[in-house]
Amino acid sequence: MSAHHRPGQPLSLTLSPKLDAALLAGWEAWEVAARAEGADRVAAWLARRLEELPATAELVEPIAALLGAEDDEHRAIARAELAELVEGDDLLADTLWEGVLADGLETADPDLIFEATSRLAALAEEHGDPLAAAEYAIDFLNWRRQPEHASDVEAVETAFDEIVRLARLDGDQRAAALYEYRQAGFTRLAEAEDERATAGDWESQPAPYQSWA
Repeated sequence: MSAHHRPGQPLSLTLSPKLDAALLAGWEAWEVAARAEGADRVAAWLARRLEELPATAELVEPIAALLGAEDDEHRAIARAELAELVEGDDLLADTLWEGVLADGLETADPDLIFEATSRLAALAEEHGDPLAAAEYAIDFLNWRRQPEHASDVEAVETAFDEIVRLARLDGDQRAAALYEYRQAGFTRLAEAEDERATAGDWESQPAPYQSWA
C-alpha cells in the first residue's frame, strides 16, 4: 500500500512524552512503548488525549487485551477494537488502523483490509484530503486484483463508488468518468457470475490502477 496523509498531533498536556514520540513513529513503535508503560498508564495517557473523556478504567481492558494478546489473530481483533474506541484521537486511530491494515495484508484477510482502508480513508477525508482517501480505495482494488486474492463483490463495488465520489469531490471529472467506466465492466462480470468478480484480476490488462495525482 502507498503512503497516505496522516492526521496531526492534537494539542494537549501529555502524561507520557515517550508514548507521544512513539506514536509519531508508527503503530509498531507505539505498541512497543505501550507495553513498556503498561495498560494503566497507557489508559491514563489516552484519557487525557481524547476529546470526550471516558473513565480511565473503561480504557484499561481494551488496551490490556491488545498488549497481552497471545497470538496475531487476537492481537488484530484487539487492535481493531481499540482503534474504534479511540476515534476521538485521529492520530492514534489512524496509527492503529494502519496496524490493522498491516495485519490484513499479512494474512490476506479481505475483511480486515477493507475495514481498515475504509476507516483510514474516512480520516483522510475528514482532514480535507479526498485524494489520499481515494488512494486507500485504489490500493484495495489493486490488492484484490492480484492472483489468489478474493473478496465480496460488494467490497469492490463500494471501493469503486468511493473513488468516483472522491474524484468528483476533488474536482477531477475525468478520473471520476474513468473509474465509472471501470466499475461498469466489473459490474457486468458480477452480474454474469463470472469468477473474476470474486477472485483475481477482472481487467484484461494487468497494469495497476493509479490515482489522479
